[in-house]
Amino acid sequence: MREKVRLSDLTILYVCLSEEWGTIERRCIADASYFRNIGGAAFILCHEKSLVDREAEKEDIPRLYFQNDLNGWRPKLNFYFQIQHILQKQQVDIIHSYNYDSLLPLGMILKGMPHIPMVFTFNEDIPWKKNNILDRWFISRTDSIFTFSPNIRELAAENFPVNPRKIHVTGAGIDFPAKIIRSVHADEKKKIMTFIPRTEDDLKNLRLFVDAIPPLLHHLGELKFKQKLIFTFLTDISWYTHPIYDGLKRMILERHLEMHISFETRPLASSSFQDCDIFVGLPMHELFSDQDLYALVTQTPVLLPRTSTRHHLVKQGKFGETYHPEDGRELRDKMIKILTNYPNYLEELNGVELELQEQHHFERYAEELYAHYEKLYTQRLRYTQKQKKLA
Repeated sequence: MREKVRLSDLTILYVCLSEEWGTIERRCIADASYFRNIGGAAFILCHEKSLVDREAEKEDIPRLYFQNDLNGWRPKLNFYFQIQHILQKQQVDIIHSYNYDSLLPLGMILKGMPHIPMVFTFNEDIPWKKNNILDRWFISRTDSIFTFSPNIRELAAENFPVNPRKIHVTGAGIDFPAKIIRSVHADEKKKIMTFIPRTEDDLKNLRLFVDAIPPLLHHLGELKFKQKLIFTFLTDISWYTHPIYDGLKRMILERHLEMHISFETRPLASSSFQDCDIFVGLPMHELFSDQDLYALVTQTPVLLPRTSTRHHLVKQGKFGETYHPEDGRELRDKMIKILTNYPNYLEELNGVELELQEQHHFERYAEELYAHYEKLYTQRLRYTQKQKKLA
């Protein structure tokens, strides 16, 4: 009888070479923290002084650093040699990557190291290109692909050179509120919230949103809409240290909107959305956003940039609306539609958190993650033991 594998005895290398701070980066930190908390050894390969590095430092997760991005063959070759050096110097039992560009060099290395399984969490909006046969062969070394929703799984199955049975829907693994508390000022005003990333983004996406506010207020005045609107810009770091604060404030002052705008700092969690009446999502380079989910689980109608994933999430308008990410007029019109039909959206959202909990609750995600790590490590271990016996 084989001895049962204990994950607490294993070491996992998490690879997240990103300068941004979004759903996938938060997932990397949460996965590494979870694995460390169950007794395993976890460390993260990231860029030094990146947002991933800073958050990992807060969580006391060890880091290794790679200095370059992975655009082009030279950085990929440097990455190949650095990973090879890490694997020779330290015991690594599993590799979990969060970047598509890292799959090719990782696959090149792991083709010669059959005992190490590789997991990839896929959530990038990337331009698909036809890789050559050799590239696809290396990428096919991926043992398991995690996705957050069924339609992302379909996209992965269509484009990745791996068996569809290796692609799994794990859910987003977020916290859920113990009790839904709606805004106490719902009859007097409406709080329209958007979440601003920490990175030094171009203000183009925000400009579209801010430019839609004056005509929105004008149209609502013509419709005799009596509730006061408060537009809240939410972030999870201090606004005074936010790289786009000065530009955003200047934009608001130029349009004389300061009486309608508030700036708030809160952690990104379900509790932070409980006093929000409408959540407006901004365009971003990811397929699935945990921000959208936090809003929905607190029964908040959403207005999201139109992508296949977000359209699927709001279920054709029942939980909210979608807009073209470059069409300010549609953004305004859809916001008017939600505001003037608000009770209908709340009715559709009643109880939706129970439905979403089955797929996206952290406890369910943790069980999936544990089971996959255990299964993949055991399969690779048996494979290498069998190969040794045949040699």
